Amino acid sequence: MQKKPTHTLPVAICAAILAGGAILLAILMATREMAPPRKYEVDMSGGVIGIDTTTKIPVLTKEEAKEVEVKENKKVDYVEPEPQPQEPTEAAAPEPVIVPSTPPAATEDPKEPTVKVPQIEQIPTGN
Repeated sequence: MQKKPTHTLPVAICAAILAGGAILLAILMATREMAPPRKYEVDMSGGVIGIDTTTKIPVLTKEEAKEVEVKENKKVDYVEPEPQPQEPTEAAAPEPVIVPSTPPAATEDPKEPTVKVPQIEQIPTGN
């Protein structure tokens, strides 16, 4: 009797190549130099006008500014948050909605819908 062919060798080779490629890709992705994020100026039609090169200054609250000062040992400006209006502590309970158990009686008879009958027009033939 002849043995059935097994595919263990080709499968093992493919698995080894796949694992090696995954490791190589992980190393390349971890060591590549990342480009700084760019923000493009775009017109209303979607065409790129240019690259936005303005510096972005973060707007910080008082607490966030203190954390940055402690971490980086430098003075940081902050913006006072606008006072939010105080809502009353006693919220008025909404009035309950009363739903009748039976629908209201129809006062008017519903009109029958008007259905237009399609008109068939003869197309003149040019004989």
